[in-house]
Amino acid sequence: MSTFNWIETPAWQLSFFGLPNRIPWPTNAPVPDGKTVQFDLGSLISGLQACVEQEPNVIGPWRGFLEASKSFDGMTEALEDHEYSRAAELLKEIDKHHEGSAYSLFHQAFVQRQSGNDQEAVRLYAEAAQKAPGIPFIWDNLGTMLAENGNREQAVQAFIRAVQANPEDQVALESLVQLKAAVKLMRDPKDPKSAVVVPVEKFKEMATQQLEAISQHREQLVQFGETLLRDGIIPDVGVQALEKALQSQPDDARALVALGAGYRMLGKFEESKQAFTKYTEVKPQDAWGFFNLAQTLNAAGETEAERAALGKTIEVDPNLQQAIGIYFGLKGEPDPAKEQELANFADARNAWMPLLLASSMARDRNDIPTALNYCARAYERNPKAEEVLLQYCAMLGDAGDTENLDLHIQPAVTTGRYSKRLDWNYAQSLRQTGKVALAIEALRRAQLNDAPDDFKAAAENAIEAWTGMRAQGSVGLQVHNSGQLLRPVLLTLEDGDGGIVLNPRQALPAHGKFQWRAKENGGTEARVRLQQGQSGVGEAPLALGVLIAKGVTPPADGSQATVEFRVEADPQGRVSFSAGQSGRKLPVEWSEN
Repeated sequence: MSTFNWIETPAWQLSFFGLPNRIPWPTNAPVPDGKTVQFDLGSLISGLQACVEQEPNVIGPWRGFLEASKSFDGMTEALEDHEYSRAAELLKEIDKHHEGSAYSLFHQAFVQRQSGNDQEAVRLYAEAAQKAPGIPFIWDNLGTMLAENGNREQAVQAFIRAVQANPEDQVALESLVQLKAAVKLMRDPKDPKSAVVVPVEKFKEMATQQLEAISQHREQLVQFGETLLRDGIIPDVGVQALEKALQSQPDDARALVALGAGYRMLGKFEESKQAFTKYTEVKPQDAWGFFNLAQTLNAAGETEAERAALGKTIEVDPNLQQAIGIYFGLKGEPDPAKEQELANFADARNAWMPLLLASSMARDRNDIPTALNYCARAYERNPKAEEVLLQYCAMLGDAGDTENLDLHIQPAVTTGRYSKRLDWNYAQSLRQTGKVALAIEALRRAQLNDAPDDFKAAAENAIEAWTGMRAQGSVGLQVHNSGQLLRPVLLTLEDGDGGIVLNPRQALPAHGKFQWRAKENGGTEARVRLQQGQSGVGEAPLALGVLIAKGVTPPADGSQATVEFRVEADPQGRVSFSAGQSGRKLPVEWSEN
């Protein structure tokens, strides 16, 4: 008697596994209908086994799939354990018996992504999506990778395909919102669950209706226009709102500056020039009006007019940094002649910002005395400006001038009126001058009360580094353009790859920790190597060096002590570590060998 039936089912898993919708299914198992009865892989395998046993001449992909399925659990375990090389080998074995399924392609793509091979991962995700176009999570992964690599339009199309497959796919909907291809609206601002995502076309229709409803209320029109321009999704409607607002009050400065920016976003440079020109007539003492005009002229390619507008900008405000930088052409290599030009301008206008810029250029040339002189002159003109204090403090540290640090910077720090940036620069300068204890004391004080958490963490790391309790590697990590760790950071063992410390594709900064036995120097040191990337998949691993923890106290029973290592990677790809034993921080070093 047959123990299976041939059934037709719409279960999406079949297209994922590269199987037809008509399959052998156990007679004693519920038939999946894609709604109330869910698909069960174990039942599928039982049905296939019964089929090939009871119908030895059956034709189809059944025997190959059965052989391939023997590797499914191992492959899943390899991925869960982040053993991407083993997963890749098992996927080859799966493909040998059941070639080209969306299942295999999807997981191959994931392995390539985790190994830093984005181009190959995108190709594999795209092939998997073509094999099984009705599965939204394949499109989601493809869209995510395309977006991470700067292919916005293709990413949008992938997410749209995901929504077409499942209109409730939250990953795709949220991604479309982030890519500004859709808009999230809140029916109830107090209820996050009331959010609804609408296409841009629908949102534009709604916004146009809203525009008509408030057409007689100038303030609302201005606010509405500013909001739409700030969002940048339908700037043309924002411009329409501002144009309506100006009909009743043509010299509304707020509306004029917003409208000028809106026209520039739309590439309407002549209209943008007219709006900003009008604004400068209404607000002739606002340097930003002339600077905005200069930006539009730059976009329009009108070089001479742009320079004239920049000249007017720094005539009104000789300390507007952005305009000074463009007017004096400060991009490129440091130039003493440019520094002198800035200093002459500063003297003529009694300005301080040009002197700070000249100081920065001199510092880049490693001419510390000249850089300090420019800064001191800026301080004389504006001793209370935080920008001046920050630069002056840094230059005093470079020059080793402890007397002026104590005389000018320390009193400003103690007032508490400035941001934590000044506390940070002050502590760094104290350390540069050899006053490490005072530098640590300054950071400890700055960590108190309402200090931001990120500042507290940075201060603690700095203190650890200054006291030998934190070390930084000299080899930079490979970081993706999206700010993610490109490949995993893992231990290097004598017989191959060890465990992963920092997972790939996580946003930086990232933190990880692991325990290690102290074996060296009579059990008083623990040494462990790190690498980025696993062997056997993608490019060869990148050696990061050796982490060394010293001052370990061996247990009295003669066993090896356990040391906890803590590894951190910052957004710039710098990796550092600290170590401890039973809650006690240990001195550390980082060696390249």
